[in-house]
Amino acid sequence: MEPDDVDALVVMSFGGPEAMDEVMPFLRHVTAGRGIPDDRLTAVAEQYRAFDGVSPLNEYNRELVARLCAQAPDSWLGDRVYLANRNSDPFPADTFRQMRDAGITRVAAFVTSAFSSYSGCRQYRENLAVGAAAADIGVRVLPKFHDHPLLADIWADRVAAAAPGTGDRLIFVTHSLPLTQSLGVVPGVTGYLPQHEELGARIVERVAARTGSAPDWTLAFQSRSGPPHQPWLEPDISAAITAASEAGVSRVLVAPIGFCSDNLEIRWDLDTVAAETAREVGVEMVRLEPPQSDARFTDMIWDLLRRGSGISCQVACCPNPRTDLPAVGQA
Repeated sequence: MEPDDVDALVVMSFGGPEAMDEVMPFLRHVTAGRGIPDDRLTAVAEQYRAFDGVSPLNEYNRELVARLCAQAPDSWLGDRVYLANRNSDPFPADTFRQMRDAGITRVAAFVTSAFSSYSGCRQYRENLAVGAAAADIGVRVLPKFHDHPLLADIWADRVAAAAPGTGDRLIFVTHSLPLTQSLGVVPGVTGYLPQHEELGARIVERVAARTGSAPDWTLAFQSRSGPPHQPWLEPDISAAITAASEAGVSRVLVAPIGFCSDNLEIRWDLDTVAAETAREVGVEMVRLEPPQSDARFTDMIWDLLRRGSGISCQVACCPNPRTDLPAVGQA
């Protein structure tokens, strides 16, 4: 992307509550259109009570925007870096209205999701398209970045710093999806599951180069939310920890490669539920920090903006079951 292509950069993320009275509105927004009754959402909300209803995700994203702004004076953007969330303030409509009022007409959007899926990619693009259309702003979404070398480097350094050795197992973790959404539909373009497997292999290759040996590793999943009869990606992280214990593993390094920053799903599914499983089966668990806090993460975003490196979405990728929303431009 050339410097004169855009006037501003918007960071688009999932969002989250920052107080208990925001939890139910947030959950209703996340599940809108699915027919999920409030009594089920109330049960989920109890998980948030353990953290006083505060998701760390928003603060991490505000810090990311601040870091991008601190670097921006050396770029053509000045300090025009904005935040928008899918499910909490600031919503895309509000952010695009703010940009319109500042005289901005062309925007690049970085979505804080590295992998291809409907909920992790196309749904964000739809939200961006609606906000942009209402404000009459052109938007170009930066490519997916699971294959960006800096992402693999950050994770490799985190794994290597944990000093994996004999008796350890590295477990990469990501959000589970229905099997029907996990492989992709476009010939020659890998989908959600293969992208994670490829990133895991690249990380392990880099760890081996740093430490002299490749760690034993596997891929597991968290946050399954579908009906019991619907096949989702497995094994669950707790099952993977139990299997590691049965195989004689004494320590597991848990790397949540499916997420860019810490969030309540990590803190509940990994730091609470999986950690309890590890204690029960007598395995030490070390949970590694997601990559967004690393300075190289912002370097990666600028690289995506300047050079368009990564995977560009195609029309048939991650199909939307709805057809009433506008498309959004390609990177």
